[in-house]
Amino acid sequence: MTRSEWSDELTEALKSGGNIAAITAAGGACGALLAASGIGDYLINALQEVGIGLLVTAWLIAAIVRIAQGSATAAMLTAAGIMAPLTGQLTVHPAYLVMVIGAGGNIFSWFNDSGFWLVSEIGGLTKRETLQTWTALTTIISVTGLITVLILSTVLPLA
Repeated sequence: MTRSEWSDELTEALKSGGNIAAITAAGGACGALLAASGIGDYLINALQEVGIGLLVTAWLIAAIVRIAQGSATAAMLTAAGIMAPLTGQLTVHPAYLVMVIGAGGNIFSWFNDSGFWLVSEIGGLTKRETLQTWTALTTIISVTGLITVLILSTVLPLA
């Protein structure tokens, strides 16, 4: 390749991938801000006062962070960091906590998620089509994961 051809190819690649990288970086920064703000302690106290169990609390925290800032990785890491000190209070095996955090972190992939844009761009889908398919699918997967873990933790506590 000539230098000009290489430059054209690089420019084209950055056009489609640059905005995805920027969205991912912004999501990571927002996740770090949420973790540093102490909102996790507030969420745990509020949910425990309502009487929601630790598994559902962990799922909700991961889901809220995921929807708010977009990154599944940041949502799961934030929820895990918040929930880690509470594992001693679990009445089931900690593996179930890991599974519900993973399920919660995968909910509702939408505009602030780089995965949403990846599916949209690579799939040639409009924003509306991506919301109707990808976003719906990630939400179904997340809720199904939560329900499955809650059933398994009741039937097979592993503790």
